[in-house]
Amino acid sequence: MDKRYLVLAAMMLVLYTGCKTAQDKGEMDVPTYAAVFSAPEYMKVLNGRQSTEQNLTAKVKATIHMDGKSISTNGTLKMRKGDVVQISLVDPLVGIAEVGRMEFAPHKVMIIDRFNKQYVDVPYNEISFLQRADIDFNALQALFWNEVFVPGKTLPTVHDFTFAGEGGQAAMPTGVVNIGYKDRVLHYQFRTIQPKAELQRTAITSSKDPSAVFAFDYGDFGTFEGKPFPRLMTMSFVLGQKKASLTFELSSLRNSSDWEAHTPAPKKYKKADVEKIFRALVN
Repeated sequence: MDKRYLVLAAMMLVLYTGCKTAQDKGEMDVPTYAAVFSAPEYMKVLNGRQSTEQNLTAKVKATIHMDGKSISTNGTLKMRKGDVVQISLVDPLVGIAEVGRMEFAPHKVMIIDRFNKQYVDVPYNEISFLQRADIDFNALQALFWNEVFVPGKTLPTVHDFTFAGEGGQAAMPTGVVNIGYKDRVLHYQFRTIQPKAELQRTAITSSKDPSAVFAFDYGDFGTFEGKPFPRLMTMSFVLGQKKASLTFELSSLRNSSDWEAHTPAPKKYKKADVEKIFRALVN
């Protein structure tokens, strides 16, 4: 894969969808639960882990694995709850100029491909593979903030989920607790670890196509403003015989609001077809 196409490939992987932070502030102040397992109490612990901050910015090392090759570049991740998830990547050859940007907003997705002078600016319902996974802004935001979610719902409750231990056994006070949500087509599983309810993996599988799997793995947990936060995120998907993954290594996490949340469509750029771009990458 030509390094110049890393950014576009990475952006599309996100759509189909250990570095240390300079903001570590002592021990994590997270409640734990070690008595007989109770789903409502466990949800309280899980919710207690979630960051209450509105803004997060971080430096990013992005590595894409596709067709047996791995390529890395740098960039930034900027998030504002309820408003935007913004990813900017630079030229892997030069390492300075931005060559790609993607913004998830509540009602639309924008991708800017500066290398090819084209952009995508569409609502979620015009991206078929996001529709198939029932992924909207709330779901994408939850993935990047290390949270559980229910598609189409802003604030899920304990009644939305099932709780089970490893292998479907009864959940215990320690060890793995799989939190599940299922509709007629898709199965969402959130792998957490007792007693601190650490969310380690989110996986989305299809009941109609067992070969289609999307996963979001978390690791290298540090702290961000006193709450646990993963500094390693890996998105991966399997689509038939195609496999690809994108890893983000985060550093220099900040609670900063001094940045522009939304980018206007670039003048003189051509509006592209997101489906054609995606098919070119996975075919």
